[in-house]
Amino acid sequence: MPHDEEEDSPAALLPLLRTCVVRLLLAADALSDEDVRAPSLLPGWTRAHVLTHLARSADSRTRLLASARTGADLPQYTDGEQREREIEEGAGRSASALREDMGTALRRFLAAADDHPDHAWDVPVRWLDAGLRPVRGAVGSMLREVEVHHTDLATGHRPAHWPAFFTARELETTIAKLRTDPDAPPMTLCADEDQVPGVIGNGPGPRVNGPAAELLGWLTGRTDGHTLSVEPQGPLPTLQAWRR
Repeated sequence: MPHDEEEDSPAALLPLLRTCVVRLLLAADALSDEDVRAPSLLPGWTRAHVLTHLARSADSRTRLLASARTGADLPQYTDGEQREREIEEGAGRSASALREDMGTALRRFLAAADDHPDHAWDVPVRWLDAGLRPVRGAVGSMLREVEVHHTDLATGHRPAHWPAFFTARELETTIAKLRTDPDAPPMTLCADEDQVPGVIGNGPGPRVNGPAAELLGWLTGRTDGHTLSVEPQGPLPTLQAWRR
């Protein structure tokens, strides 16, 4: 059965998220003003854009938790333009201002998640581009934001450093999403760790093998997939660009 993010236990994910946040904050602490102006792994974004995005992502999920807890209509974002505008407006700040903003926003989200009533995790809230969905997805999606965008900072945090539990969970989720995408190329993905084939698309396609973290890094556009093997021998399938 495909992994269902809405069945995740926030209580089970929160300890891992806290650990990942600490690692991210330590990496950000080492960045100078010159460092944050340098390109990230995301086309068109500096490291400052990534740090600002992480702060606003945390704030957006804190709003969702407040919406579920109070019944107020607090969408994740008003629209995509608000999201992009906030990132651009915040990216010109100093390294210290960026670090303080991101750290405060992430700690505020963790505190809100710790205090969230058990009975309110299944309350539907308004996600950007996803409509009404249970707020319990806020913790798992924040974990994804922290780990993947930590890699985007280009400070040495690679897919191989992603926690095994996170990697297995995200690979399963990503394969499930690709199975519903009519534009996904046909292929079979097989992680070394479990050897369970994930069949995507219609018709014959190559089998792509490798460590789970490398498969996930390639599927999410964080690596070029050069460590993966393809059977029969040939190029890797062409993937669509991953949304920032």
